[in-house]
Amino acid sequence: MPIELRDLARLPPSIENMAFSKIRVERLPEEEATRFFNGLYEAALLSHDDGDWSRVESYLSDWERDLISRVNPNAISFDSSPWTPFEKPLSEARIALLTTGGAYVRDTQEPYIDDDPSYRVISSTTPASDLAIFHVHYDTSNAEKDINVIFPIERLREMAAEGALGSLSADAFGFMGYIVGDNIPRLMEETAPEVARMLVADRVDAALIGTT
Repeated sequence: MPIELRDLARLPPSIENMAFSKIRVERLPEEEATRFFNGLYEAALLSHDDGDWSRVESYLSDWERDLISRVNPNAISFDSSPWTPFEKPLSEARIALLTTGGAYVRDTQEPYIDDDPSYRVISSTTPASDLAIFHVHYDTSNAEKDINVIFPIERLREMAAEGALGSLSADAFGFMGYIVGDNIPRLMEETAPEVARMLVADRVDAALIGTT
């Protein structure tokens, strides 16, 4: 059944309705949803005329940022981060892979639940065919076709084999990157430091994070 634009403002993201999953438009009252779609339409027309589609991306990002601040007004933001120069040649560096895309090892690990601050330890030698994804807050269709979209383990193994990277860490780490409310402190104070300690113990020089 076709979905009308006004219905998109009421429906939660789902596998059938992933085109608008980046912005949780079902939280908008009808008047504001109308303003959103009118603005999106205008941005798309202007982008079609001049070929600059970054305007649409910026429009969606601005709305997403605003809605996230309303849904989770206590969300933690970082205005700055300590600058750490990467001084070792990449060909000598030990690299770890992390993802917030909900990757886990099929059949041997539990899938994530919504708003899940836990993590999954994934051996860096795990075949890509053994990996699965659970995440309901982005369109996983492309990642399900090729896990490297959000967890480029095969590409990093190739780079290590070619000598472009010094080595890969023994383990990679999967997270479910939609975490709100009371689970944010747990992520920051418990699970993230646990993973950081494991990376330090494995003498990792840098981490690549596959985001969604």
